[in-house]
Amino acid sequence: MNPSVICIATSALILSLHTPAQSADLPMVHVTDTGLAPNSSLGLDVPSATGSRLGLTPRDTPASISSISAADLEERNITRVQDAVKRLPGFTDSASAGNGGTGLTARGFSGHNSVAQMIDGTRLVVGSGTVTFPFSTWPYEAIEALRGPASVLYGDGSIGAAVNYITKQPLRDRREHEAFFSLGSHGTVMSGVGSRGPINDSLAYSAYVSGEKSNGFREDNAYSRQNYSLALLIQPNSALKITLSADGARNNDATYQGTPLINGQLDDRLRRTSFNVQDALVKYDDQWLRAKVEFQASDSIKLRNETYVLSSDRHWRNTESYTYVPATGRVTRGDYLEIQHDLRQTGNRFDATFDGTLAGMKNRFVAGFDVSRVDFLHSNNNGNTASSTVNPFNVLPGNFISTVATVPGRQSNLDSTAFFAENVLDLTQQWKLVAGLRQDHMTLDSTDLRTRVAGSKRYSPLTGRLGAVWRASTELSLYGQYATGTDPLSGSLSLPANLTHDLTKGKQIEFGAKGDLPSVRGEWTASVYRIEKRNILSRDALNPLLTQQVGQQSSTGVELALAMEPVRGWSVDANLAMLRARYDNFNELVGAALVSRNGNTPVNVPERTANLWTSYRFAPKWQAGVGLQYVGVRAANTANTLTLPAYTTVDALLRYEVSRNLNLALSVSNLSDKDYAISGSANAAGTANTRWLLGAPRTVYLTARVKL
Repeated sequence: MNPSVICIATSALILSLHTPAQSADLPMVHVTDTGLAPNSSLGLDVPSATGSRLGLTPRDTPASISSISAADLEERNITRVQDAVKRLPGFTDSASAGNGGTGLTARGFSGHNSVAQMIDGTRLVVGSGTVTFPFSTWPYEAIEALRGPASVLYGDGSIGAAVNYITKQPLRDRREHEAFFSLGSHGTVMSGVGSRGPINDSLAYSAYVSGEKSNGFREDNAYSRQNYSLALLIQPNSALKITLSADGARNNDATYQGTPLINGQLDDRLRRTSFNVQDALVKYDDQWLRAKVEFQASDSIKLRNETYVLSSDRHWRNTESYTYVPATGRVTRGDYLEIQHDLRQTGNRFDATFDGTLAGMKNRFVAGFDVSRVDFLHSNNNGNTASSTVNPFNVLPGNFISTVATVPGRQSNLDSTAFFAENVLDLTQQWKLVAGLRQDHMTLDSTDLRTRVAGSKRYSPLTGRLGAVWRASTELSLYGQYATGTDPLSGSLSLPANLTHDLTKGKQIEFGAKGDLPSVRGEWTASVYRIEKRNILSRDALNPLLTQQVGQQSSTGVELALAMEPVRGWSVDANLAMLRARYDNFNELVGAALVSRNGNTPVNVPERTANLWTSYRFAPKWQAGVGLQYVGVRAANTANTLTLPAYTTVDALLRYEVSRNLNLALSVSNLSDKDYAISGSANAAGTANTRWLLGAPRTVYLTARVKL
């Protein structure tokens, strides 16, 4: 689907939906009949689909849950899902060229193997550490996050957190039509159209399409993306619902691989310089089909079943390392890599919910099973030693070089079966006991297609959680929880054929409080936790050439969040996360010597993060907003001799309501045009930073939005 076609269609719709002049005199509608502050990321009394399968609200769930709604995304003009997640407590970027730019960090643990990402509760399987879908916020009703181990709900790969992207579903009771069109810096154009509502008494639909295109603030930041989300609801009676969905995206993404440092420092003259080859490419194509059936068998029994198939095709061709050589004054480019991923994920998830009583106490019980199969083919040009040198101040990009053909290198198949159960028991009106258990059975078959060496490994992790919630008053809840989880070592599908290691195991203990501040229409949460992750890879103390699973990594932290409206029209949403993350038992082979990293901070984990968004409606038709994001210093190597500097970015927004259905917004991200490093890399000796992946510079957008 051509982005220009989407842009033209969106523009026409916006113009055609402009309401008559008399509507422009109406004030902006501001709903104030609830206790929830506008733009709140807490929503303590809004049922969460991510914290459990029991239909509990965050207030009644013994865990840390945050969310951001579609209205909040519009309020802050956030168009990328990972950018939205980073506004929630304790989440930061862990993006790199190798993880599709979508990696996240939470509670001291980084990457797709520790922070799971899902759509409507279905886990997107990691292939060689990369998840690239979804990216656009347009088709999503909300984004929810459960911090801490979530394996009891979603399986392995979620010791740090689980993020759930919830799609906009068909509506039977009303119609909604909306569109947006945005022009931005660097030749950026974004647009989208969406519609949902009833077709007849038993059918309803939802259709959301968006596209975006940009020249980028440097040549290798140009991109072109298209996204769609379609759904048909079939409801022949009040007891039965069938939802058929098709979601997908095509992404010709930026090929930016980083900026080389000059003698360990960022040179301002290189901020907009591209170092990749001119025929570099990064392409993703994801298609996802689902069929969901919900049946209310009786007042106390509900059955749900979802069948899905996901295909993901990915293709990279880049030079991915750049090192400045002081002796020559030139930059050496290496890692001329071409990689292709062909991934197909099929599965079925069933659960049954039973409402009743246990020993006279109200009880809800959910049990079910989850089966899936993933077929993954990894192709590359492994063994290519090509390199080149360029003048950093006059780069001649050249073309991709490879003396080795790109051929299939590894075939992996992962078969999984899981049985799970959850229960919530109302001990009294004030006390709830929440428990969950999951038993996974996984078989991973991996074959090196070049050497024909094959291996197979079975995993049977048992994970669970047990927590209690005490409603101390109508305005205060206290909770405690113990939970366990598992992580794949480096992405289950990317494990080598000679499989010798088990899954990484983790456990967490957490205590917290959640409450209301009626005087300022506010909500707040506070939590303290400790997570221990063991069986991480560590070098054998007697033989440094061997690797064993005796290591441990831990994180102890505090998270605070507050949302309020001190005066009508002025809203505040803020959060703060402080943690102490450490390698407790980790030996690293450096040259021929074994070096202890015990007590060091894990790479790319900030120990201080904070977010603030505040907006003010200073006139009936006007609204202004300001946001700040702070990310603390991060270790750039396991020795902790290199760091990535802390940074603070500022965003701003000014919105004007042209009419009841149309508003215009001028937004600026990174208002101060600050240079900051999202991630980085060091030289082989670990003695100097060689390259930083820089965040986007100041970017301005003018956006028109229509809603009917």
